[in-house]
Amino acid sequence: MPSNRPRVRTSGALTRKSVRRGRERPAPAEHPDRLRHLKRPAAWLAGIVLAVAAVTFQDVLGSTVKAILPLDRLPDRLSPRDAIDVVEVKDVKDSGRYVVRGGAGKGFDKTLRSDFAWQHKADVVDAGESEWMITLQGRAAQQVRITDIVPQLVGGKCTPPLRGDLVLAPGQGVTDVIPLEVAIDGPVPRLTGYRKGAEKGEPYFTGPQAKQITLNQNESESFLVRATSGRGHCLWRYRVEYQVGGSTAAMTLSREGGKPFELTGELSDAGGYGTVYFPSFTCLSPSGQAAPAGRWYRQTGADYARARNRSKDRPAPCPKG
Repeated sequence: MPSNRPRVRTSGALTRKSVRRGRERPAPAEHPDRLRHLKRPAAWLAGIVLAVAAVTFQDVLGSTVKAILPLDRLPDRLSPRDAIDVVEVKDVKDSGRYVVRGGAGKGFDKTLRSDFAWQHKADVVDAGESEWMITLQGRAAQQVRITDIVPQLVGGKCTPPLRGDLVLAPGQGVTDVIPLEVAIDGPVPRLTGYRKGAEKGEPYFTGPQAKQITLNQNESESFLVRATSGRGHCLWRYRVEYQVGGSTAAMTLSREGGKPFELTGELSDAGGYGTVYFPSFTCLSPSGQAAPAGRWYRQTGADYARARNRSKDRPAPCPKG
């Protein structure tokens, strides 16, 4: 028989009754196997190819950047100020004249006879001329071009020649280097090319025949700088100007310990020196012959000057005793 009860439409909404009884929930779907592609040999091969391609791209990119930008401008490279390394600055003058500042003191003639390293046992200053061997080395990946070496006088000028004791010493010169010369007491000291016996050389870094010194990475170049002074006591350093990687820079060149180079002109009258030391081959024995080699003589500056004035253009007699 048909029922007279009203039909109730069911829905998915939760009711108190369904909450009390607990509604059955559908089981969660299984997670996909995310490693299933890596288990295949083709996937491993594709990963290796991608890794190699990434490394190759980085190398190509780095090479391109280095080709466009100067190497010294890259953060991991040397700055232009560090592009030159000073390997050696050495005093190589071993002949000529020297002034012992303040006087040599007692027994100095014995020091001269015993060891030629006497220059390091007194406060000795080159007189008339100095010779320094300078060796520089390129450090930058790009070529360094030295465009000028400019003397810079301490205090802006030279002072009167030093007094003290005068030493005349024999020796040999140095060859096989770039020879440069500078009249350090001149109005505008500039480096010139030097040829022994030549009256005057041409400017080395300036003028119509200007030259440059080039340094490749780890390449060294030595040059001999001969400074002369006829009338002044001079202290100076060199400013080395150069170009590298499209940039210009400069460095200061000094003696060991940052000391300036030093040179004094000779006094116009040797009588102004307290003592003059000289070797035997520069004077004549009483018999009129050259004195035995290896001996040193000493005279007061006044006696030395009188003896030279009397002999004029000839060697003076050796002192007695």
